[in-house]
Parts: sequence; structure tokens; C-alpha cells
Amino acid sequence: MLNPTISIIIVSYNTAKLTVDCINSVFKDKNLSFDLDNINSKSLIPTEIIVIDNNSSDNSVTELNKIKNIKLIANKENTGFGKANNQGIKIARGNYVLLLNSDTIILHSAISQSLNWLSSHPEASVCTAQLLNRDNTIQASGGYFPNLLNVITWSFGLDDLPFVNKIIKPIHPHTPQFYTHDNFYLSDHCQEWVTGAFMLIRKSALDNSGMFDEDYFMYGEELELCYRIKKANPLTQIWYLIGPQIIHYGGASSPSKADQIINEYLGILSFFKKHKPPWQLTLIKFFIRINTCLRSIIYFISGHKVTSSFYLKACSRI
Repeated sequence: MLNPTISIIIVSYNTAKLTVDCINSVFKDKNLSFDLDNINSKSLIPTEIIVIDNNSSDNSVTELNKIKNIKLIANKENTGFGKANNQGIKIARGNYVLLLNSDTIILHSAISQSLNWLSSHPEASVCTAQLLNRDNTIQASGGYFPNLLNVITWSFGLDDLPFVNKIIKPIHPHTPQFYTHDNFYLSDHCQEWVTGAFMLIRKSALDNSGMFDEDYFMYGEELELCYRIKKANPLTQIWYLIGPQIIHYGGASSPSKADQIINEYLGILSFFKKHKPPWQLTLIKFFIRINTCLRSIIYFISGHKVTSSFYLKACSRI
């Protein structure tokens, strides 16, 4: 049996149809070979798919067991995004690891395109494809690491004003659909982190930096991983590519809206707690509390009382 060049890791949680559709779209990449015992052409890229099911209550495991040429790990509990991906990384045999969300559809040959690019650019350790919404509009994918300035502008909504993001690099840049019509996601470029929906990484980079921090259950873990990859090798690069494209439905395995809001804030706080001086964490907590209160008031005044209560709940958790 040949060793794979790339290991594709997919975490599944109550997304039976989406996961099957995702895997079938991966199989359509004609440049990849998934039967490592019978590769008929040297031009094909040996590929393994590892699926970790996080104790789904739907028919995910039954449906996944029907698919040939995948390795399935069926967990007895929902271990979270980071820990489940770590299970796959630990057994991955490829020189490259692709973290792929179960609610994605691979377009054209996005995986082999990304792999060919990364393998020919030794200065880079990570790359991602262009993420698209259901209607083919561009979806945000990563940005810059949190710092005092960009958390302050984000907390007060200043990053929504024209030109602010050109001066202070934002955690979450705007897509072209936003009223400022930013062009951030319209060209290939370096950035500091990318989302885990499609994250192609050199295995050697993971060996140097470590895997996901399992203190994160969901949201923020890929940002923190990219930070450690850069910290382990400050000269390495993380790239956003517009050639390879995927559709990312988004939120299919996410917790409730309230938990999504809370976990986003907790992810930023955890980042500062782990990687920044204590005095910065104190300031960030103050600004995030202001953010949650402002958002709660705005949503309440606009008649969205349920969403308003989510932000009040987030404030109490900070």
C-alpha cells in the first residue's frame, strides 16, 4: 500500500447528507486517487480520507460506513471540533493535511489545485481556498490575529467604517458584498489565519507547532493554531487563494445561536489569556463587555429581543 501524499480530515456531527455530499464532491477531483492499493497512474495523488464522527444522533455513522476508501472513527461523545481533528491528525500518514468541514462542497479540483500550489511554495505552511456562500457570493475566511487595536475597533463597530480596516488590520475583514466593497478576498495574498472549513497544512508545520488546543470546543481554535504555526516559524506564510473554490454552507454542526455568540467572545479571551500579557487580557475583557452591552441595546431597540438576550448572556460569561 502506498503512503498518501495528502490526508483529508472531516469532522461529522449530525450532518449525514451534507457529509456524504462533501465526500462525494472530494471524490470528483480526478487528480486524486483514493484506492491506495490500486493506483493506475503515477500522475495521480495518493489520498486518504479520515472521517471523525462526534457521536451523531442521526444516521451519519450508518451512511458513512457505506462509503469505500475512507477511514471512519465513531466517537462515543461529542469531543468538539479541535479534539476530533486532532484524532485524525494523529493517524494521518500524508505529508499534507487538509482540514475540511463536513458542510462543504469541493468545486472543480480545488484540493489538488491547493496542494499543487502549496507543494511548489516552500515559503508557505498553510493555504486555503476561496469560500463561497450558497449563492456563490464570497464568504469571509480568516484575517489577522487579535491585538489591542483591532479588538477595540471591533468592539465599538469602528471597523465597519470606510478606510479603518486599511489602517488597522482587522480580525475579520469584510467581504466585497459589504457596503465598503472591500477587495480583501478578491486576490491571492498572505494573511495571518484562515478558517478551518478548508485549511491545507504541511504536516511538518503541525509537528513543529503542535495540534489544535483542545481547550477550545468550537470557534477560535484555527486562529490559535495559525498563531502557533507562525510562532514556531516566524518566516513561514499563510495564504488565501482565489483559484481553488469551495461552497461552505456554514453552521451545520454549530451549537445554538447563543452559544455561537458566547464562544466567539470566549475564543478571543482565550487567545489573549494564552498568548498576551495579563494586563492586555484585563483591557480586552472591559472592551468586550462594552461590545456585548452595545449590541444588546441595539438589538433590543430594533425589536430583536431574543438576540439581545444572547448578548446579555455573553456579557455575564465574560
